[in-house]
Amino acid sequence: MIATGPLVSNDRRMLFLRLFLFLAFLGFSGITANLEFNNVKCLTHGKEYVEFEYCYLKSINRTYKYFSLKAVIHQLPVRNVKVEFKILKRDNRHIFEQFNGVVNVCKFFKDGQNAIAGLIFNTFTAYSNINHTCPINHDIILEKLPIQYVNKMAQPFIPQGPYLLNLSWYTDNIARADVIVYFTKS
Repeated sequence: MIATGPLVSNDRRMLFLRLFLFLAFLGFSGITANLEFNNVKCLTHGKEYVEFEYCYLKSINRTYKYFSLKAVIHQLPVRNVKVEFKILKRDNRHIFEQFNGVVNVCKFFKDGQNAIAGLIFNTFTAYSNINHTCPINHDIILEKLPIQYVNKMAQPFIPQGPYLLNLSWYTDNIARADVIVYFTKS
């Protein structure tokens, strides 16, 4: 006997339901994109003001990599800090600017009213000693920020591709340092 009518329609529904459940299972089983940090550079514009004692990425094994830096500030306290941030997407020989902005750090620490700055700040605040308003009376330390943590925090917002994050630090409108992070989302 050959099936016709509603039975064929039910078979198609069952096939569609099975396909949907299979794809949903794949989606929840860990097939996700990852952020991978490729390089980091910390540059100063005058060692009489700030020096980097260390600035590096360290890979412990295939699944654990972290970022650490220590900026030694020679002229304390710091009362007027501005950060210019740029997120650039690299593509072969071209670099496209995705996001950029300037944040008054002291004001941001008081009110937190900048969404992109908040996203960047929240990715490292748990691993840093930058957790209070101005004035800043100490060196800046970022200790063992796991790349997996950054991946969890920033991954939903970033499309695939190679990127460059440039944080340019200013005090009293004078360029003091740049932290440049190269990363790829795959």
